[in-house]
Amino acid sequence: MHFHELLAAGLAILGTVEAIPAVPNPTGINTFTNATVYQPSNNRSSVSYVRTETLPDNALLATWNAFGSGSGSLPIYRSEDNGLTWSPWGSCKSDVPGRQLVQPHMLYLKEGFGEEEGGVLLLAVNAVDNTSTNMEVYASWDQGHSFNFVSRVAEGGRANTKNGATPVWEPFLLKHGDKLTVYYSDQRDPKHGQKLVQQTTQGGFDSWGDVVDVIASEIYEDRPGMLIATKLPNGQYLMVFEYAMIANQALGEYKYPIYYKLSFDPENANSEPWHRLVVNVGTQPNGGPYVTWSPVGGPNGTIIVSDSDNNPIWINQALGEGTWKEVQTPHGHAYSREVRVPVNDGTKIRIAGGAPYGAPPPGLVQVSVMDLRKALEI
Repeated sequence: MHFHELLAAGLAILGTVEAIPAVPNPTGINTFTNATVYQPSNNRSSVSYVRTETLPDNALLATWNAFGSGSGSLPIYRSEDNGLTWSPWGSCKSDVPGRQLVQPHMLYLKEGFGEEEGGVLLLAVNAVDNTSTNMEVYASWDQGHSFNFVSRVAEGGRANTKNGATPVWEPFLLKHGDKLTVYYSDQRDPKHGQKLVQQTTQGGFDSWGDVVDVIASEIYEDRPGMLIATKLPNGQYLMVFEYAMIANQALGEYKYPIYYKLSFDPENANSEPWHRLVVNVGTQPNGGPYVTWSPVGGPNGTIIVSDSDNNPIWINQALGEGTWKEVQTPHGHAYSREVRVPVNDGTKIRIAGGAPYGAPPPGLVQVSVMDLRKALEI
């Protein structure tokens, strides 16, 4: 989406498959609105692209883009009361001088993976500098307090949103069976302005396979990106993404409608059809989507999608088929706003976000928890 432009400007100044929750516990956690995770101490810092992850003791971690902070690192904050209050906990910094880590995604692996022991927190990032963009993976063996570099999945050119440039963007980690896949946006193929691709590993964190297309348009100017996936109770994976397409050819302006595809095989989804996310009240979701699944809402549960430009969420209780229903939330819109189902209470939705796209700094990182059961009764 438009974040590529923000990233380039920021440099000049210098989305796991979630575990399917257990039987919902309506007394698990309390609801609240706009709890502050972080407030910048200066007016230059810009915060966005918030991501959270839950540890085995139900402690919650959060991280986000922190442009203007001057550190180049990703902050890690921790909450021990389900997101109501937060405190600094750790950070992740590149070993390469002058490189900033952005577009994070965290995934906790409780079980062992290949030759790797369990109990590791993975952090996929885009490591950027004035000459390159890099899909990298870092690992923490101390619950997110510190991180070590473990692998570079892919390298692209410098941050540049123009078609013909060669950067890579927006990693998302997915654990499925005994495999680990990273999805990312890729501008390196001269046949496509941008496409969505994946690379998979099975034996460890540093043996990634070949680049495989996930969404690649026959129209060169189209720019699908920002893929996030979740697993449904029928074994399918729903992959949601923005599908950037030209809105004004003369001006080179894009629109960013939300699409999704369904696949039983997350490594071989390229041939599956795309579906436009159509909302019952006519709202047009736009840019930077996120998706999660809740066991609440009938035999199929409820799929929940958020975007960057709207306050509501959109739900589907038919395994992705048909029209989506709009549900209001107490949390304002934010760039690449995250929605997750707390692992210790499947009846709730956690919403996390920073500043909206284009908002002047400093902005806030905030978290809300809403009751999905009550929302579905309206």
